[in-house]
Amino acid sequence: MMLPEGRSFELSQGFLQGAIDIHVHATPHLPSSPRRLDPIQAAIEARDAGMQSIVLMDVFQMTNGVAWIVNRAVPDFKVFGGLILNTAYGGLNPRAVKTAIRYGAGAKFISFGAHSTYFQASREGRIVDGKFTPLKDLYPEFRKEEVDRAI
Repeated sequence: MMLPEGRSFELSQGFLQGAIDIHVHATPHLPSSPRRLDPIQAAIEARDAGMQSIVLMDVFQMTNGVAWIVNRAVPDFKVFGGLILNTAYGGLNPRAVKTAIRYGAGAKFISFGAHSTYFQASREGRIVDGKFTPLKDLYPEFRKEEVDRAI
């Protein structure tokens, strides 16, 4: 990439030294939104950039088990994981929290759900004929299956 005269990426590279990225989505995902990196690639790139660690997040699964595997595969780097309380885990589910704390390397974060909230589900949509159309209007079953069971 050609930068204007007097500009470089040198300073920005220094900002990564010792950094911890607390929100990395690099685990398997839906075919409709594939990931650019898998968790091992993400850890290697972050380590090679001088970062201290990353925290894996996934709206459909606990990430502390994946973090445990990545930590074994990528030396000299630390990866953490946890749980987002979306409907895949029953929403606000104390049993899921207890399991996450004990599973794999142990959850380092527990987050309230966002992807499965009523607010999010009622506003998801697609562009149809140049206009935003909510999924609940495009697909009647979406309201029953997603919006009505949102937390």
